[in-house]
Amino acid sequence: MNLEPFFIAMAVAILFLMLCNLYRVVAGPTVIDRMLGMNVIGTKTTVLIVLVGIINGRVDLFIDITLAYALLNFITTIAAARFYQRLAQPAPPEPRESLMAPSAGPEVTEADAHATVSDPVREEPP
Repeated sequence: MNLEPFFIAMAVAILFLMLCNLYRVVAGPTVIDRMLGMNVIGTKTTVLIVLVGIINGRVDLFIDITLAYALLNFITTIAAARFYQRLAQPAPPEPRESLMAPSAGPEVTEADAHATVSDPVREEPP
């Protein structure tokens, strides 16, 4: 029994589904929708590559290509997610400059610094 027409029909169906996901990538309301759409397209591409290998009779060659493509798709998705996660986080506040040098001892607040500067010099009685 020849299953080649079945595999060709499955490849065409997967291509159609990839085009449907392409709409979500282009018109997605958020960045997350676009990332998920690209990830789904990448996953369907791996299945499509395996189907092409089955149709050509060289599954062993196409499995290697599929594994490399799936790994690249996974790493790209993780990298994009981390990038947008860091982009969405608020920037940390800039550190205030201390009034004294770091080697001068404990840090002095502004109130302590003004009080120290405005106090007259006291001499202790003998």
